[in-house]
Amino acid sequence: MNLSLSKPQNQPLIDYRGSDHEWNKFQQALQKMPEHFDVPMIINGEEVLVAERFDSLNPATGEVFCQAQKGSQANATKAIEAALHAKKEWASLPPEFRIQKFRDLEQILYQRRHEMCAVAALECGFNCTEVAGGWAEMMDFVRFNPYYYARLLQTQTGSHSAETSQLLLRPLKGFTSAITPFNFPLAIGYNLPLVMALCGNTVVWKPSSDAPMSAWLLMKVIADAGFPPGVINMLTGPAAEIMSPVLEHPDITAVNFTGSFNTARHIGDRLFTRQIERAHFPRLVAETGGKDFMVVDRSADVWDTAAAIISGAFGRSGQKCSANSLLMVDKAIWADLRSALLEQLKTFKTANPVERDCDMGPVINRHAFDKITGYIQRAQNDANVTTICGGEFDDSEGLYVQPTIFEVSVNHHELLSEEIFGPVTVVYLYDEFEEATAIISNNRYRLTGAVCANDEAFLHRAIPVLSELAGNFYVNRKTTAATVDQQPFGGDGASGTNYKAGGPWYLLQFLSQGIVTRRHARTIKDAGLWGWIS
Repeated sequence: MNLSLSKPQNQPLIDYRGSDHEWNKFQQALQKMPEHFDVPMIINGEEVLVAERFDSLNPATGEVFCQAQKGSQANATKAIEAALHAKKEWASLPPEFRIQKFRDLEQILYQRRHEMCAVAALECGFNCTEVAGGWAEMMDFVRFNPYYYARLLQTQTGSHSAETSQLLLRPLKGFTSAITPFNFPLAIGYNLPLVMALCGNTVVWKPSSDAPMSAWLLMKVIADAGFPPGVINMLTGPAAEIMSPVLEHPDITAVNFTGSFNTARHIGDRLFTRQIERAHFPRLVAETGGKDFMVVDRSADVWDTAAAIISGAFGRSGQKCSANSLLMVDKAIWADLRSALLEQLKTFKTANPVERDCDMGPVINRHAFDKITGYIQRAQNDANVTTICGGEFDDSEGLYVQPTIFEVSVNHHELLSEEIFGPVTVVYLYDEFEEATAIISNNRYRLTGAVCANDEAFLHRAIPVLSELAGNFYVNRKTTAATVDQQPFGGDGASGTNYKAGGPWYLLQFLSQGIVTRRHARTIKDAGLWGWIS
């Protein structure tokens, strides 16, 4: 394959805060947003409406943003049939044709960048900087995955003097499924079904019920890009009620999932149960949660470290699996770091995310609000916990939780070990480095971590230990914002299967490898040197 496909460059962020031109484009997209839009399911390229709907609320205002279809198991069965019907033609296309179809897709996604960012801001409560970052990451996936695919297809096996071998990278059999979360509705929401389709698979996609309109925008784009019907089929509604036919179908060969650890375990139970006769071993790709740590040495730059903490802990309202929710701080530096944190948080603004100077918006829904505020209320009534800042919350108009930092004085506590998934981070002060590593080691998560220090001797000691406790580890940097191709992302333990989205190896989870070997040597009957002439 000799396509003119050079290595992409990472997509620059849209500078909504700094550029009046870009901000005006964003405002225009917000103003054109349809009210109470009825989001259809898309099955076999057709819009599907059903009798029951559910409301998707704007978490910043509590108002209905859109409605979506409450799908059924019958709809799921139709989506499976559509995916299986589309599979033969889509899988039989030469890979370069699918790659070029993704180039078509890339152009339309770029043209509709402001509309996508506007929908994500209203639907999920993310400020302009966060939605711009999510859109840019999605564009990176759409550009880099075809490049990785092309490079993988050029892989050669070892040679033999009398044989020629060819590595085949084939689509999986049957159909596949993607189940995606609300917190990155563009980056993760789009990447999971798209990367499976790129590899020649057809997909039944269940996006988050908190982001149905963001998902529908992708379905519009793939239709406009000329994708065949049935390659990706979108279901909406409660996953627990509609996804059983998908997970229990004998022809499902892969599930690409991002969400909670418990949900991933449930999916695995259904995929690998012996009660279902399957011709294949299904694959499960799972990226789940994190209790993401930062260790702060006494040699750290306190002002720079405070900025990294605030961005890593409170960006996207702490609703990132990589959010910095655990701070291990050397006692000797805590007073200065605490002052720096409080000083910087004086100008930190929690507000409606469509305001240009908003630093943090609301949390996604009532369930999340109640869970997060439950942790806060228990901490405020706990003699082992000191409130450093925040702790306030308000649901009178939107679901707002102020950025909150607690200090815990004991080494076993729910705040030290449980994923809160909100704008809450906890500080534990240590005398010796081993105290910090012991607490981190007791957590079941292994997603992201960081260390902040200027002392090279300390870093030499700490990095080999701490980097074993995270899939993505950073030095003098925040725990969030992995970049495609630069920091392929994922963790193990309770954080997932660690297949590293944003790197070339990720695609191998959605391909079936084969080898074709042709022998060239022959066993010839000896008729003498010239016997074959007679």
